[in-house]
Amino acid sequence: MRVHKYQDTNLSEDCVDIHYREQNAQINGLFRYLETMDSIRGKNDQGIRVIPVADVYFFETVDRKTWAYLEKDVYEVESGIHKILEEFSGKGLVQISRSMCVNVFKIDHIQADLNMRYKIFLTNGETVIMNRSFKKDFFSYLDHLTERRDRS
Repeated sequence: MRVHKYQDTNLSEDCVDIHYREQNAQINGLFRYLETMDSIRGKNDQGIRVIPVADVYFFETVDRKTWAYLEKDVYEVESGIHKILEEFSGKGLVQISRSMCVNVFKIDHIQADLNMRYKIFLTNGETVIMNRSFKKDFFSYLDHLTERRDRS
């Protein structure tokens, strides 16, 4: 397999293209490796699992433990909210309260609530609350995502 590397300082986001003749064991291994770059390890009663961040609806810290909420399951993760945001903010995670961040790709709709807070309704039926102090950054993040999508 040949590998070509190109640096372009004008890119707004890093990208990797993979060209292959057939999907063999080497290519599948490469795909699996790339998938682990966007995943986090979690544990629950069933054991330890590598969780793709794209599958997480929201992360929440309660009593110094951080939890990843998936469609139907909940896993404890080792990283705190700030470390998770540092690693995966480009993957759709944005902070909505001091102890919670949400995956914007899992949002069904948003509704204004009392005291300038917002209710965020997720596609799995869960509802989380965004505190007003995180409103500006949240909507800026959404604007940034839609601008990138419009340019593509």
